[in-house]
This record gives sequence, C-alpha cells and structure tokens, in this order.
Amino acid sequence: MRSLLLGFVMACFASLATLMAQAQITTGVIQGVVVDSSGAVLPGVDVTIVNPETNLTQSRTTDGEGRFVFLQLPPGRYTATFRLSGFGTIAQQGIDLTVGQAVSLNPRLSVGNVAEVVTVTGTPVVETARTASATTLNQLTVETTPILGRKFEDLLTLTPGVSVTQGPDGDEITFAGQRGVFNNISLDGGDFNNGFFGEQAGGQRAPVDITLEAVQEFQVIASGAPAEFGRTAGGVVNVITKSGSNAAHGSLFHFQRLEALTGQLSDGTTLDNFHRQQFGGTFGGPIRRDKAFFFGAVEGISGDFQRQNLGRAIGTPCPVAAPTIAQNAALLGSSADCQRVALLNFFQTRLGQNEAVPLDHPLNTVALLLKADTNISSANRLATSYTFNHSRKKNETFDVSTYGASANGTEGDPARINVGNANLFTTLASNKLNELHLTYSRETRPRTADPSNLAADTGIGFAPSFRFGNPFFLQPNVAELVWRTQLKDNFSIVKGGHTVKVGGEWMHTLNDQVFRGFFTGRYLFDSVVGFLRYTSPAAAGGFGPFTAGCSNGSYVTLPASCPAGSTPSGGPLLFYLQGAGRTGLATDATGASNITNEETSLFIQDQWRAGSRFTLQYGLRWDAQLMPATVDPTTTAFARFLKDPRFPSDGTIPDQKAMWQPRVGATWNVRADGRSVVRASAGVYFARQNMLSQVGSVTTNGLQQQSIFVSTDNIRQFGAAPPTWPGVLTPAPVAPGQFPLFTGVRVFSRDYKNPRTYTFNLGYEQELIPDLAGYADYTYAAGRQLTRFINYNRADAGSPFSPFLDETMVTTSLGRSNYNGLTLGLRKRFSKGYQLEANYVLSQDKDDDSNERDPFTDRAFNFNNLSLDYGLSDRDISNRFNLFGYFQVPGGFQFNARAQARSAQPITPSPRVVNGVDLGRNTLRKDNAYFSFDWRLSRPFRFRSGVEVVPTAEMFNTFNNANNINPLSTPALFNFDGFLRTGVGDPRQMQLAIKLTF
Repeated sequence: MRSLLLGFVMACFASLATLMAQAQITTGVIQGVVVDSSGAVLPGVDVTIVNPETNLTQSRTTDGEGRFVFLQLPPGRYTATFRLSGFGTIAQQGIDLTVGQAVSLNPRLSVGNVAEVVTVTGTPVVETARTASATTLNQLTVETTPILGRKFEDLLTLTPGVSVTQGPDGDEITFAGQRGVFNNISLDGGDFNNGFFGEQAGGQRAPVDITLEAVQEFQVIASGAPAEFGRTAGGVVNVITKSGSNAAHGSLFHFQRLEALTGQLSDGTTLDNFHRQQFGGTFGGPIRRDKAFFFGAVEGISGDFQRQNLGRAIGTPCPVAAPTIAQNAALLGSSADCQRVALLNFFQTRLGQNEAVPLDHPLNTVALLLKADTNISSANRLATSYTFNHSRKKNETFDVSTYGASANGTEGDPARINVGNANLFTTLASNKLNELHLTYSRETRPRTADPSNLAADTGIGFAPSFRFGNPFFLQPNVAELVWRTQLKDNFSIVKGGHTVKVGGEWMHTLNDQVFRGFFTGRYLFDSVVGFLRYTSPAAAGGFGPFTAGCSNGSYVTLPASCPAGSTPSGGPLLFYLQGAGRTGLATDATGASNITNEETSLFIQDQWRAGSRFTLQYGLRWDAQLMPATVDPTTTAFARFLKDPRFPSDGTIPDQKAMWQPRVGATWNVRADGRSVVRASAGVYFARQNMLSQVGSVTTNGLQQQSIFVSTDNIRQFGAAPPTWPGVLTPAPVAPGQFPLFTGVRVFSRDYKNPRTYTFNLGYEQELIPDLAGYADYTYAAGRQLTRFINYNRADAGSPFSPFLDETMVTTSLGRSNYNGLTLGLRKRFSKGYQLEANYVLSQDKDDDSNERDPFTDRAFNFNNLSLDYGLSDRDISNRFNLFGYFQVPGGFQFNARAQARSAQPITPSPRVVNGVDLGRNTLRKDNAYFSFDWRLSRPFRFRSGVEVVPTAEMFNTFNNANNINPLSTPALFNFDGFLRTGVGDPRQMQLAIKLTF
C-alpha cells in the first residue's frame, strides 16, 4: 500500500511539473488594475517592474479587464512603470515587497504625452488581497529590534496572536493558543523542523539556529493560512534569508555582555562570572553582474556563567551542621535548608560526591549561511542556500537551584544542523509559472550526562524538590540523528481574475538513535526523611528498601502494618521506573530504534479577484503521514489482550491517509480605495505527529524493551521486589515467548487520528492617515483529536491487564481545546524617520490536556471521566501587549524601543482535592507574569570610502522585573521533561556592540 501511495504521489509530481502553479512561500506578488481618469479599465498597458539592486526586470501587458500580475518576485524594493499610447507614463517607485505579500497597485493613467512621466512613491499600507491573519517583519525590524540572545524566534512575539509561554520543555511558541509542536517553520521555502521533537531545528538547545545577520525578513501566519501551507494545526513561520546584489557589501560585528553590566537577579543573587560574546560578519555581491549573486554570513557565540545551586542556603540557614534522622527528624521535616545539608552530607559520605560545587554553563556555537542566486535565463532563476549550526552547551539540561551537580548534562556534544535548499523558478509563459524545490537536512543531537558517581536519576521531596544523578534520558548519553529529504513542485496559472495554484510534496524523515532512558533507573521519594530511611541498612522500625510510611508520620518495615488508627501513606518510594530487556538488563540494542515517516501532500487553490472590491480565496489540501512499522503484535507482551475489547490497541501505529483540509478566505475592499478592508477566513488544519510520541510504541513492547515499575504500595500489596538504591533490578529469566509479570508497554490507540484544528478569523483594517493603519481581529480555533497519553492499566481503570502488564501507556486522540482571541493594533510603516507597531490581545484558551509531547506522563485526573480535566490551558495568557518602534532622532542617533507584557499562566491547586471537593484543573494563576522594556541606541558614523561604523548600546529588562519562570504543570518531583528551568528570570542586562559595514 505504501509503495502504491508513493507511486501515485510521484506521478502527480510529474504532471504538476508541466501543468500547474507556484505558491508564494519564498516570494511575493505585485498585481493590480490599471484605469483611466474616469475609472474605466485600460487593456493593453505595458507594465514593467525592476529591482534596482539586481536589475531583475519583468514585463506584462494588462488583460481585457486592465489586470496585471507578477508572481514569484524575490522580496525587495521595486519600481513599476505603466505605458500606453496616448496616455502619460506613470513610474511608481519604492514598492517594498515582502515575503508572502501581494502588493496591489491601482495606477490611474491620464490622457497626455507618452513622454511625460509622473513619478509616485510608496506601497499601500493596507494589503487588500490578503485573507489570512498574517504579519511580515521587514528587514529594518529584524536588524534593529533589541533581542536578548539575537535569536530570530524571539521576534515572533512582536506579531499579534503569537506568544511564548513557559512550558515544561522550555519556552513554547504558540499561535492562537495551539500547541507548539503544531507549528511549521520554513527556511527559504524548505522544512526547518526537527521531526523527532516536533519543534524548529535546534529547538531550545541551540543558542542560535540561524544567524540573525542572515535573515532578511519573515512572515508569520497566525491563522487562516491558505491551502498551500500544510502539516500544521498551529502557525506558519516563513523565513527568508538575504541575497547578494550588483553591489558588493559586507559587515563585521561584535556584541558583548559582561557581569559588570548585569544587575542582580530579583532574588538578590547574581550571575557569577557572566560573559557572553556574539561576533561575526557578512559579505555579498555579484558573481556576474545582473546574472549571479552570492551572500554569506557567519556568527560565533561563546560565554559562561556560574550558578551556586545547592552551595547556597535555602531560606533560613540550618542551625545544625550535620542533621540526621536519628537526632533531627523534626527539623528535617520542617527546614528546607536542613534537608539540603543532610543530603549533601549523605552524598559526600556515601558516594564521595560533592553535590554543592558551583555549576559553570559554558556555551560555544557557530552558525553559518551561504547563498547563491542565479538568473539562468530570462525564464529560469535558481536560488540555493546552505545553513550550518554547531552548538555545545554544558550544564544546560537543567537550571534548577535545588538540583545537585550530578543532575545535569551537556546539550549537544556537539549538536550539528545541516540544511540545504534549492528553488528553481521557471516562467513557462507570461501567465504560467513553476517552482521546483528540494531540501536536504541532517540534524544530530548527542546529549551526555555530567560525569558522576551516581547513575540513578533520584528525585526527593515536593517542596523543595531535590534531584541527583544522571537524568533518566541521559544514562549516560543519547545519540540522535534526524535526516530529512523534501521534494515539492508548485505551479501557477493566471487566467482573468483567477490565480490558480496546484502543488504536491513528498517528505522522507528518518530518526536513528539509541535511547538509554531509565536504563539505570529513576527513583522518586516523597521526602528527605523517607529517602534517608530507605537508603539505610535494613532494620525494623522503618529502615531499608522495605520501609513504608504511615499517615501519622511514623514508619514501619514491611510486612509490618501501620499503627492502629493510621493508614499507609504510599511512601517513601512513590515511583521507580527502569528500562530493561525481556530477560536481562538493558543493552544498547534494547534502546536502539531506526524509524521513518513518509509524508505526502497535494493541494489546489484559487484566488479570484472578483472586481475591484472583492477577493475570494478557496482551496483544498490533502496530507498523509505514514507511520513506522512495529513488530508483529502477536509476539509482544500484550499479545494475550489483542482480542480483549478493553485493550485499546491492535499493536500498530495507524497511518494517517485521510487528512482532507478545505479552506476559504475573502477580502472586501470596502470603499474600493485600498484604505479599508474586511478579511475573513475559515479552514481545517491537521498537525503531523512527532516521532518522540511514536518511538516508544516501536521499542517498549516487552519484546525489545520492557518497563519495570515498583513503588512502596506495590511492594506492600503484591510483594514486589524493591530495588536497592542506587542499583537496578535484574529481570528474572523467562522462557522464549513468555514475559515477566508487570511488564510495562507503550502502544497507539487503534482509533488514533492526527490532531486537527478548525479555525475562523474575522478582521478589519483601516488606513487612518497615510502610512498608519489600525486593525481589529477575532480568531476562534477549536482543537480536536488532540494527543493524550493515558495509562489504561491505572488503578481507577480497574488495572484490567494486571498482573501480566503494568503501565500500559496509550497514545490516544481524546483531547480537545477551544481558543477565542481578540486583537487590537496600530501599525505605522516607516516614513518621516520612524516606524511603530502596537498590539493588544485579549484571549481565553481552554483544553483538557496541554501535554505537548511527554509520552511518559498520564495527566488525566480521573480515567473514568476525562471531562473533569477541561479547563484553562497551561498556555492560557489572557492579556498580552506588545509595542516596538524605530526612530531616527536628532544628532544622527537611531533609537529602538520594545515593551512586552503578558499576564500569568494558570496552575492546578495542589492538592487538587480538599475535603472531598475537586478544586478543578488550572483554577489558580502562577507567579510568572511578565514585563520587559528593552531599548537600543546607535549612532552611525559614515566615511567617504563607503565605510560605516555603528556603535550601539542595548538594555534588556530595564526595570529589572522578576519575570519568574515556572513552567511546571505537575509537581516538580514528577517532571519527566528533557529540559527544565525554574526560578527568577533574566536580570537587567546591558549589551555593547560595534558594527562595521562596507
């Protein structure tokens, strides 16, 4: 079936290459209608557009209705000239065309001397043909907006409908309330996503994935994307890199931050030994004038800072130098700092390990872009680019003050990203154009645990929550490769008022890794006292691995019972999870996987300009995602349950072949003057499923790998053998075809469907005065079939598969969400020495599970009533405000300002049930409201030789707001994410820079 589907798609490509039309993903459009002084349309007008920097020239003749369209134009500044015998000539200069934009011109020719040329300047401030809720950040914004870290993704929050929320695996980019893994990032027309994690290439790990100096501009589509955009139920980010021109230009730059230019954190601590340098340069120019051009950019990043972590007291210092459970049990139960001291003494004595050493956080990154543009002929243009990133960040896995020195790792050892893109633009006729695109990408993300004497990932206590040992996903390391090939072809044909676009795409993704997760075990203890008792030599009275806690605070050694009037508390060992082979300890073969996804797409859409006021865009998209194969389900640990109606899976990962997505949008040019427009769009959008969610169902089947789960409760109830900390359990040998009891497995539901979002958007934009527009926008997005990870063998499910299976984690499509958002904004295009934009978003985001991609955690409150989880989403930010601007001020100075504010995210009360009353999910707010005012002041000094030197000063978080970081949606003890930072946010920082251009 897969070969038949692939053959069908490739056959479609063959026909598309000669029949159909290109989407404006890397380019823009200049279009319009030419009329005379009375408003009557003028056919036969010769229209010529020229890009003065590259001398790119194209000509068209208006049709019988006075229309003209130029497709596939590279972003840049153009001049358009209109000539017709018997009429005066008009030259419209300074037409700024951005990526994905359709600039509509409406020139009015007057009867007169053809030699007379009337010159007008500028681009309409209101885009009358755009139906989607989209924003383009131009080159001026990209180059001058102050950005801490100079990562282009940080500019996304400047656009309406987009926010960065604190998630458990780092900051999440969310569009209209949707999950971050639903987004689609495009670089020069090619896929720029990590297929395994479902985020942009590099994700949160790389300090910079694309050097900012290489970015010309990017388009952000928050909702309402037309059919040409796919594999996303969230937003689209379309990044275009710079190109060379007929003039040779270059730059050198250096940005510097230092501890002496950094304020204290809001908790009174400092970033010790802090320094960060970002440096590099660009150069571009002609290879052959008017024919071929090149551009290159490189950026290096180095730096370091130091955290004291457990080397600093927690609150009031402990009054005892060496607290013990025998002498200071009450103090250990009440003093967080005494808990810290006791644990430090324990690890030093037991393992000879100092968990309080300060942690350095050095980083080293290099980002490179090389690009070439070639005008092969008047009908063919080739654009190629290569992006490279090399990154290594030590002690970057966790940044939590109560984690020991052993609980960390190196992100990227080193990580590398290689992406190559090629776009061939072909003009088959004046109204027929084609684009053929190829992307090859390869990303490696090796991650290594910090060297230590403790292999077991050990979590202790709730408040505070301590952690020691190798992170469970780095035991001791993980080597991961994501390789992707993308081929697509799009063709456009213009006929009268219709611009028809048809396209197809094939994408192959391979993930090859050895995941040694839980190979040396993960222990979670309810308290420091409980941990110290569990790790003590076995003895009566609650010492050793058979220790059990009681509700009155006492401890017993099993099989002894709790004192009369008390009940078991469930501790001290709340959770032990170990990855193992079927008959022995885990080996690399146990965690090895090599899985592939095949994705195919077809779309057709039409933009119909029905007169001077109305534009209708409608289309249909089909996506398919073929999932990796699994082993024969009848050979697995769950084989005996395949015919049990209670078992939700058939052992396979269902292919997704029916993702049909109709979309429609319309604009109404209210007064036919291009100054006011009403926009509306609606559509269906399917997300792809990331490979992180898939791989467990390939490997954790009991045959290749099993999960061993132990807790004090199942030791007490079933007599399970407890692990001796910090060791692991060796599975008992079993005969071929048999499996140990309580084997943990991971499967997909037989009814699984990829997530989908239904969106509706309604907006109004009005030019208030020349170059200034106001806008209002409403968006509704309903997420359905959202992925939820649910353990179908939970106690409240009746443990139907015990004792043969233990945790039976099922990837389901049972989630749902609803988002409502209202945006109000002002946009001032650059003129008269300044540009400015401000926007405010009032929104509500609800769902029943906000889990992005953590396949290890079941967040359901009640297995039998999942609707009890429906409430505010973890991503809900009810109020957001953005203001940014660029100003040319007296004395030749240039000033930029950026203000961001957002309200706090919700959190579930802990405990959720008080006196038998369910307080509900996410009914409280965290203390993580955010406000930052950033500014930049620069002064160019120009010399006759064409050299310009620009010294710059930037300040971030000017008022030193706390901006606390609290991404947790579950107690920290039960966090299973691969990246975690908590505490106070970045302090006030000054950055000095110097830039030389030539």
